[in-house]
Amino acid sequence: MKNIFLITLLFITLGSFAQTTPEERATSQTNRMKTELNLTDDQYSKVYDINLGIIMKNDGIKNSTFSEEVKKEVLQSNQQARKSMLKDVLTAAQYEKLEAEVKEIKKKKRKKAEHKEVKN
Repeated sequence: MKNIFLITLLFITLGSFAQTTPEERATSQTNRMKTELNLTDDQYSKVYDINLGIIMKNDGIKNSTFSEEVKKEVLQSNQQARKSMLKDVLTAAQYEKLEAEVKEIKKKKRKKAEHKEVKN
């Protein structure tokens, strides 16, 4: 079971590298959200616009000459804005599910980082 998860994660990761345009990444992200959160067509359109806007802003920041600290602050601010906009589009149950998934992803990233530190 763990191997299936890792293989799936690998394909998702490789697929995200192949997606080069903001539109492709926004479509991929919104499609995942549609599946996970059962978005309506109207919600899908609004969520896509939100995701695309944030992705474009984040790309601009990542490619800027700002310091890493400033970039990190702006990216966090953009994430908060995204959450706020999504909260206006999603139902309470959908938003709770999204928050739970985000927490789980962060938890996995922390464990991965801790595991990496232990190896080094």
